[in-house]
Amino acid sequence: MPEKNTSTLEFVRLFSRAIKDIVLRTTKKNIRISKTAMRVDGVQVTGDIGAFVAFSGDYNGIMILNFEGDAALDIVSDSLRNMGLPEEDIPKHVGSDEVRQNIGEMANQCVGKGRSLVQEKFDLSAKANIPAVVPITVPIALSMVSKEPKNFECVRVSFTTEKRHKFYMELALEPFVEMHIDE
Repeated sequence: MPEKNTSTLEFVRLFSRAIKDIVLRTTKKNIRISKTAMRVDGVQVTGDIGAFVAFSGDYNGIMILNFEGDAALDIVSDSLRNMGLPEEDIPKHVGSDEVRQNIGEMANQCVGKGRSLVQEKFDLSAKANIPAVVPITVPIALSMVSKEPKNFECVRVSFTTEKRHKFYMELALEPFVEMHIDE
């Protein structure tokens, strides 16, 4: 069985593509993905509002979406406008329940699409929990319960809305090796 070391970065690419596709579909606006992913020592919920979801199965990890308030409002407002909501009903504050609910739904769709892309490319599946969405006043570090939590590979990717507001995906994954079994 030939083995090939497979970087966590391939998962990061797939999850980043999922986020870009979901934001475009729901808002009809493009977002820009940074050209560089940063390895980080651990993942945390930070910014003005954050959503996180754990997944487990053939692979295990956590996806976190961290938003500056303006980025969350950009995405939620554009999504609600795209659904035909009148301007007077569009939320004006990042702390509103409607913003949290919409960010949670977006995180759910993003992790679902990311898992689907991983299934398609690597024939691996995982189930996800329901995303948790929290307004942030201080960063909250998250970790996976594992025999070797230090072994999780953690990466951060930056996204920019059309109005130049930032949000981030942090992904913590167990490292894996791709194996091709000869039939």
